[in-house]
Amino acid sequence: MITYKEFEIINTILKGGEERVSDLAAHIYENKHYYVFKSRKEVEELLQGLEHKGYLREGEVTTSAKRELEPLKVENAVILAAGSSDISAKSVYSMPKGLFMKNGETLIERQIRQLREAGIQNITIVIGYKQELYFFLQDKWGVNLEINPDLKKNNVYSLYVAKDYLRNTYICNCDNYFEENPFSKYEYNAYHATVYKENAHNELLVRKNCSGRILEVYSGAKNGECIYGHAYIDKKLSQRLVNYMEEEIDDFRVSSLFWEEFVSRHVDNIDMYVREYVDDFLYEFDSIQELQNIDGLFLGNVSGCINETICSVLNCTEHEIRDIVILQKGLTNILFTFVVRNEKYIFRYPGDSSSFFIYRKNECLAQKLGAKSHADDTYIYIDISGIKISKFRENCHDIHGVYYQDVELMKRIAKKIRAFHEEGYSIQEWKEYEYDPIYQCERLFREASKMKGDLFKVFEKEWTVMRKLKKYADMDGVKHTMCHNDINIDNILVTDTTLDIIDWEFAGYNDPAYDFGRVIAGIEYDIEEPKIFDILEAYFGRPATEKEYLHWIAYSAIHNWYYVGWALYKESINESSRDWMLFFFKQAKKLAEWCIPKYVEMYGEISF
Repeated sequence: MITYKEFEIINTILKGGEERVSDLAAHIYENKHYYVFKSRKEVEELLQGLEHKGYLREGEVTTSAKRELEPLKVENAVILAAGSSDISAKSVYSMPKGLFMKNGETLIERQIRQLREAGIQNITIVIGYKQELYFFLQDKWGVNLEINPDLKKNNVYSLYVAKDYLRNTYICNCDNYFEENPFSKYEYNAYHATVYKENAHNELLVRKNCSGRILEVYSGAKNGECIYGHAYIDKKLSQRLVNYMEEEIDDFRVSSLFWEEFVSRHVDNIDMYVREYVDDFLYEFDSIQELQNIDGLFLGNVSGCINETICSVLNCTEHEIRDIVILQKGLTNILFTFVVRNEKYIFRYPGDSSSFFIYRKNECLAQKLGAKSHADDTYIYIDISGIKISKFRENCHDIHGVYYQDVELMKRIAKKIRAFHEEGYSIQEWKEYEYDPIYQCERLFREASKMKGDLFKVFEKEWTVMRKLKKYADMDGVKHTMCHNDINIDNILVTDTTLDIIDWEFAGYNDPAYDFGRVIAGIEYDIEEPKIFDILEAYFGRPATEKEYLHWIAYSAIHNWYYVGWALYKESINESSRDWMLFFFKQAKKLAEWCIPKYVEMYGEISF
């Protein structure tokens, strides 16, 4: 019986085909993408031993060696392609991950081709999410398709769907990308590919013994050896795994697991080893950010119009687009930076949830007015679909702890707002862009109530106050204009020489006071704090009157109430609103409670 390292020698030679190399030991040692041999000298000694045993003759594998390998022959492969992730949850990604293309070839077809090149003809693919897009593989490649009928369950259920095909089997994921073919006609024992990662917060990790046998699969570590890529299971393991799945698959605690976690539950009776690869050999992507690890995979797949738009707007070629960096920032959109001719830009592609509460026609007009008024000098391009290109501001200041507190900064912002508002007063067809924050907030509450119950009843008292406050404030007769409607710390870019108000998605024809919701309302002092007077004086170019001051505070309350609805809606569609909901709720109540008595004194009690 050959040993594992002897097997690796023979298998490497067989994978090389008819190719003859002058220094076989060096070739084997230097071309392994996972850790096997300690040194080139060890390889030389193993080669000599194999020659002595009659398994090699002048560097070629003998017939007797091939007979030894026959029980180790891989019979088939199962590719798991049923799931979707945060990538396919975004509208920008219109296809399952396995159908992303690189160099004219989809990721799943690349794996099929690599398996076939290794002699693996029998391939089963488990599909589910947008399953119909995979049907062409059956005719084109002759693969077997199986359907995962319950996508709420994790991939252990997909493996269970394929249980009848588990023998000496490769288990692959549709989102894997291998620089070189990792598959072989033979495998020595069951293993899972691993990669050491410094940032392993979102990965499954392994604990192993000195022989590389997996003792535990777990999560939550900062760094370590991570489950990554493909796996191989032999007949013995397959049978045990199928038996365990048949007994436990209906347990909700099991169906929510990754299949590797399920193996970990039975690790005492399942022998599976790690195969640790170098980190630049295999890739997989479960998040948007990981797409950028594979050269050409991001821009080539996210949308057919992205390259075309960049090239048209910046008058460049696709080859000039480089240094793609996908950003995590952005609650409703997908953002990435790129460089063309040494200039850095930021590209925005709109996400799914933004379409409910964003009016792109409004945004386009407001963005252009923002550029015209120099409220936003980053503007390059925008279209009605929400695609946008802007200059990237280098060396922006971190204004956390400064926003609200630095009155000179807030005064600069106020002057920018005034310049933008002045441009907005000139709109002729203003009814096309009209924006009623109470109506818009009601829309959000209605939608959120579909998942969260009757939110109008939960917040009945607050709604009565806000509707009353809006009616009072509108009695002030303030002329409306085009407003940004979402000026906050994340939408202010400050450098040593520039200040820009960005992200005009929520824009609309509205009361100008609404734009001060998080310009004055976030000051955590008495509402009559002198800073607020200073900021409004910068906006008006003179001290605000008592009536103007009350009006601006009232609309700041209404602004914050709208964003309570926004946060509830985001939560209702399983998108985090972070801790904003409580912040907005507190601000809206504080400001409204200050305003109502003053309006009652000014206009008397009103009915509505």
